[in-house]
Amino acid sequence: MSTINNKAVVNLEACDRTIEVTSNEVTTKPIKLRLEKKQDCDIVLVGGRVLFTVEIENQCSTDVHDLTFKDKLHDCLSYVEGSFKVNDVPHHPEFEDDTLKYEIEELKSCETLTITFEVIVTDDCCDGCHIEIERSAPPTIAQPHYNDNHVRGTGVRYATVYVEFPDGTVGSGTVNNGGNWSIDALYRLQYGQTIRAWQVEPDKKPSQIVTVTV
Repeated sequence: MSTINNKAVVNLEACDRTIEVTSNEVTTKPIKLRLEKKQDCDIVLVGGRVLFTVEIENQCSTDVHDLTFKDKLHDCLSYVEGSFKVNDVPHHPEFEDDTLKYEIEELKSCETLTITFEVIVTDDCCDGCHIEIERSAPPTIAQPHYNDNHVRGTGVRYATVYVEFPDGTVGSGTVNNGGNWSIDALYRLQYGQTIRAWQVEPDKKPSQIVTVTV
């Protein structure tokens, strides 16, 4: 059966260069979709962040299933781990070969689904105009126990810590003034489950991912 690629285009100004981002697409069976991509700023320096918002509207009179959303990032852009949300709920997309991929199980008739994620403009964009972007320090994770309903640890004050749970969903929290953080688990933790976490300090790259097993 044939498919349709629905694309959206945005433009960024970085270091006097225009970046045209055209890679957003949703691959579907032949149905009518509206795909629109927006950004929260038009001009950005190397090291700056951009929030992308993608709206996917089902303009069909019937529900559709098994849609595939993809975004191959431009060479100048780097995905911010943990920033991907679907209808404001954190999710963890597949990310390989600079391409974000997320499977949409169902989109009802006349329904609009909103995807948001952040990118950092990298120094691949231009020469002589960038600032070096330092990587955030990784957080520490306190050993979780069977039947715990939270994950906690330490980090850099006021940084954001992201925790990926075993089912792929992502929660986030802010490190408090004392250097501690705690994020509620979505369910009671079980033996053998693996928790992944990373930290993002203001104006820095995301840290390396750290893991712990219950």
